[in-house]
Amino acid sequence: MNAKIVVAGFLAALVSIAAPTMAFAQQAPQISGEKNALPSGPPDATLDFKGEQFRLLLGGGSATGVLHYQGKDYPLTAKGGSVGGIGVTEVEGTGKVYYLTKIEDFPGLYSGATMGAALVKGAGTSSWQNNKGVVLVINGKQSGAALNLGIASWDIKLAK
Repeated sequence: MNAKIVVAGFLAALVSIAAPTMAFAQQAPQISGEKNALPSGPPDATLDFKGEQFRLLLGGGSATGVLHYQGKDYPLTAKGGSVGGIGVTEVEGTGKVYYLTKIEDFPGLYSGATMGAALVKGAGTSSWQNNKGVVLVINGKQSGAALNLGIASWDIKLAK
């Protein structure tokens, strides 16, 4: 009897966490240009970051970094959630920011699809977009053991 309650509780938690992430991913605007094409050319800003991620079907993570925009440095924090994958990794990387016309458009909820694997060390590129059309193209190096395939979102805030 107790096992049924635990399973029911786990399923309820899974739905309550996964539903908002999947709903946002469906509402997110498509990256401009050809379908699945990443922006190219000089970025409007760049960023550096360092963080951790953990996954066991559902996952989460946190990161800190610095946005470099129009000659100024803006410290940032990020917290994220994901559906799909397993493992624990530390990640460090850089990013290019496109379609950023004012600093107020940078903070927000970014969504994207994730796919990758790391065993001890790995690298990858991913793209993320917020509801204001700002696109991040991230190049990261990760260490740890992980396999991920799913959707994720990151809530990025400028530190005060």
